[in-house]
Amino acid sequence: MSPWDENYKFPAWEECEMLKEKADALPDMIHVPFEESVRDVILEGWEDQWVSEARFQGPKLEEPKIDFVYTWVNGSQSEFVSTMKPYELNSTLNDPEGVWIASHSTNRYREWNELRYSMRSVEKYAGDFTNRIQILVNAFENEQEDAEQPRTMGKQRPHWLRDDNPQVQVLSQEEFFGPDERKCLPTFDSLTIENQLYNTKSETDRLFALSDDMILGKPHSAADLYSPLFGPTLGFKENAYNTLLPPTEKDAERFGEKPFLIYTSWLLNRRFGARKRKGQVHFGHSLSRSITKEAITSFPRPALRSALQRFRGETGFQLYSWYVVFHYTMERHREALLWSYIMLRSDFNDDGYLDWEERNRILEDLAEGMGNESPELFRHRIFYRVAEHLDHAGLQPPLVNTETLWTSLDGPAMIKDVDCDAFDTEDCLAPGFSMPSTDATARSPVFSSAAIFDRIARQTPRCGDCLLKLILNRRKAGLEPLLPDKITKPEQRETVVKAVMKYQYTIVQPDAMFYMVTDAEQAEHVLLKPYLKHNKKAGQICLNDDVVTTDVKALDRLGEVMSTLFEGLLPEPSSFEL
Repeated sequence: MSPWDENYKFPAWEECEMLKEKADALPDMIHVPFEESVRDVILEGWEDQWVSEARFQGPKLEEPKIDFVYTWVNGSQSEFVSTMKPYELNSTLNDPEGVWIASHSTNRYREWNELRYSMRSVEKYAGDFTNRIQILVNAFENEQEDAEQPRTMGKQRPHWLRDDNPQVQVLSQEEFFGPDERKCLPTFDSLTIENQLYNTKSETDRLFALSDDMILGKPHSAADLYSPLFGPTLGFKENAYNTLLPPTEKDAERFGEKPFLIYTSWLLNRRFGARKRKGQVHFGHSLSRSITKEAITSFPRPALRSALQRFRGETGFQLYSWYVVFHYTMERHREALLWSYIMLRSDFNDDGYLDWEERNRILEDLAEGMGNESPELFRHRIFYRVAEHLDHAGLQPPLVNTETLWTSLDGPAMIKDVDCDAFDTEDCLAPGFSMPSTDATARSPVFSSAAIFDRIARQTPRCGDCLLKLILNRRKAGLEPLLPDKITKPEQRETVVKAVMKYQYTIVQPDAMFYMVTDAEQAEHVLLKPYLKHNKKAGQICLNDDVVTTDVKALDRLGEVMSTLFEGLLPEPSSFEL
């Protein structure tokens, strides 16, 4: 809905209840064929050589434009509080003593004017490649003196924000939620909102999603977030999740984001195979709208159930958007390469079956890869050369996220540390895979290309990782050993190149600092002194509100400290401000 519709009304409770029945009838997951997923990908001509050889030979590329998308709420606005109240009272989280209502909004909706300074930091440090800024907010019912008159609607908006800057959009939930998902509005759950980010309209597919408590602290290039050569930058924590059984009520009671990581890990394991998957760092997230949509809608029932929650934790579990999108991207890149090698390149005649001649070619490829030095010594490490490749293509290298740990052009990240010394084709590919046979009278189903693909892609992921690592070790650089032949299978090869480009990614160690702000004294010690007195710098700074006190003087003092910090870091008003 654009422009804002003042006649909009929140859906009736019955609409949301009916949607719950629809969600229960959906499957947990679906598989999107690669041919369908790459329909939105347009190649410019240089991509095949880049993917196959890790060499860029084409015209100088233009710097990408990226949207900055904020989730923001002003929890102190009286209309917001009164609008939220009936939903709080009817929430399954509400308790007779009112403890939850009193506690859950203490720091989740507190407003310290962070958004003003975050947007200053974007204009100052990322203005050259910022396409537009989208601020996602809540609608509210206006308070009226006459209770018999119908309530009018409004949507939250920062009081200091100019309304004549076309670069900035303020979008209420009903303006970007899907047709079904908006039937359970309003929502006050950030996870629910984040799962709908892909619906925000823009002329660019790329966005950087961040909360208002995140600010940039140094000049950025677009490549710090995304580049056409290497894709989005992804950052991970050390903690990893590998949920093998359906999550329990005990899992739902774990602290913070853990229930959502555990639940989403379980879904990813069922879709792509069991493995440990690290949690994402708590900073801004570089996303593709099209991949985010595919990742989330690939889990129909969890996605719709997540959209039904108005407050975090109402049903215990939700699809965790950042975690599912990051790992979906990585897994689809890996899956595309396995699909390419087993079902397209190795199946010469496209009959869906690997006969002895085709299997023998795979054995020869494996022998060649094993015969070379270890991949760590034989293969060029593209992740060491990100800056020079970008420079060669006419793109500015990263300025803050300069510590690159891996690129998808080096192969799927899963192959980096896997030990493949004991790789066994009989265990990994199929019983009797290496035994010569004529297949004159019978075709064993175990040699079906689809069966072998599913085995190494999902049933035994480590086998697939090792296959990719050993086959790639036939060449110094690039993904050519896994691609269909350029002459005999040009259409299949183009599909694979599109998929590899779509799901490409770079793993970095972000130049970022995360702080749990608890009180004024702590904020002075860990923030004011280092950043203002000693001129400490960080590429990104996240200031998470972990204040539990309700003492007015203590809160006022902390507010003064935070204001001093923000003004000290970013004193110049932006063009977005009145």
